[in-house]
Amino acid sequence: MSLLSQTARYLLITAFTIALVGAVGFYTLIHRKIRYEVDEILTTQVKQTALRLQKYPLAQLTDWDNNPRIERVTFTKKPTFSDITILDSLDSNKPIPIRQLQETVSVNGQIYLVTIQQPYYEFSELTREISIGVILCFLILVAVSVVVGLGLSRRLWEPFYTTIDQLSSVRLDSGVEPVFPENTIREFGLLNRSLGELTQKLRRQFSLQKQFTENASHELQTPLAVASAELDFLMQSEHLTENDHAHLQRATDALGRLSHLNRSLLLLTQVENNQFASDELVNLSELVNQFTEEYTPFFQHKNMAVLQKIAPDVSLKMNRQLAVVLLTNLLKNAARHGGRKSDKTSSYIDIELTPKALTIQNTGEPLPFADNQLFHRFVKNPARPDSTGLGLALVKQICDRYHLPLMYQYDTNKGTHEFKIGLLQKRA
Repeated sequence: MSLLSQTARYLLITAFTIALVGAVGFYTLIHRKIRYEVDEILTTQVKQTALRLQKYPLAQLTDWDNNPRIERVTFTKKPTFSDITILDSLDSNKPIPIRQLQETVSVNGQIYLVTIQQPYYEFSELTREISIGVILCFLILVAVSVVVGLGLSRRLWEPFYTTIDQLSSVRLDSGVEPVFPENTIREFGLLNRSLGELTQKLRRQFSLQKQFTENASHELQTPLAVASAELDFLMQSEHLTENDHAHLQRATDALGRLSHLNRSLLLLTQVENNQFASDELVNLSELVNQFTEEYTPFFQHKNMAVLQKIAPDVSLKMNRQLAVVLLTNLLKNAARHGGRKSDKTSSYIDIELTPKALTIQNTGEPLPFADNQLFHRFVKNPARPDSTGLGLALVKQICDRYHLPLMYQYDTNKGTHEFKIGLLQKRA
C-alpha cells in the first residue's frame, strides 16, 4: 500500500469517526437545549398561574383542555419535570410526547398543585431537522476537506515519486551520472542531495570492486597457469621417484582446484555486481540439446540412461554466458553426483524443457546434509573433496539475478534428485 493510500485511509477513518461523534454530540446538545427552553416555558407558565390565582377564583382559571390543572392540596411539592405520552385528541392512535411540570404554589394562605403540560413534538421535529441539516453540511465539509487534503498530498509528494522513478533507473555500471533535481521543499531537496552523494559513493566503490575482480581474474590465473605448467614439466622428468611423482600429482590437483575455485568465486562476484548486463533472447532449446549431447559420454560412463523431452524454440531473455554457466553447472552436478552404487544399470537422468520450466531429474544417493543448505557456498559432499561447493551456489545466484524460481526436492521412493527452474520471469 502506497503512502498516499495509507494517508487517505487514515484520513477517511478519522473523518468518519469525527463525523459520527460530532453528529451524536450535536444532536444531543440541540435536544437538551430545546428541552431546557421548554422547561423554562413551563416554569414561566406556573408563575403566571400563581399570579392569576391572586386575582381570579379557581373556577375561572380552568381551560377547556384542563391545562393547567389546578388542585387544592395540603402538602408542598418541589418542581418536578417529567416526560409522558398521551393520545392525540384528533387521532386516538397517535401518541404525542408531552413535557409536564408539577409544582405547588401558595396563594393567600392556600396551597395549590399546578400541573402544566407542553407538547414538544414540534420541538423534536425542529431538533431533528436542524440536526440533519447541520450534520449533512458537516459531512460535506469533511468530505471536501479529505478530497482537498488528498489532492494537496498528491501534489506535495509528486517530487518524491519523481525521485523514486529516477532512482529506479540508476545503473552503477553505466557511464551516466544520475542527477536529482533541486526542490523548493527542504526535506525533498535534502533527500535528493543525499541520494546524489550516495550514488556517487556507490559508483566509486562499484568501479573499484569491478576493477579488482578484473585484475584478480587476470593476475591470479596467470601464475596458476605457470605453476601448473612447471609441475607438468617436472612430472615428465625421468629422475623422479614414485613418491616424488605422487607429491607432484597432488600439488597439480590442488592447483587445478584452486584455479577452478578462483574462476567460480570471480564469476559469483561478477554476477552479484551485475556485471553481465548485456541480455539477449537466448534459445534454451538449442543450448540444452547442445550441452546434453556434450555430457552424454559422462552419463554413459556412469551407466546413466539419458532421457530428454525438449520443446523446440524455448527462449529466455538473459545473458548468454550466464545461461551457459547455468546449464553446464546443473548437468555437471548430475554427472558428478548421479547414479547408484548398488544398481547402476537402473540409473538415469531425465531432462525436460517446456516454455514454463526446465526440469532435470537424476538418480542418486540422498544428500549428506539438509536440503536447505544445498545452494549455500562451499557446502559439498564430504565424499567428493575435489568439488568446490560453488556450482549450485552459482545456479542459485543466476536464478535470483533473473527472478527465476528455483526448486529442489528428493524423492526417497524413487531415489531421485529433481531441480526445477521456472522460466516465467517475475520482476521485483
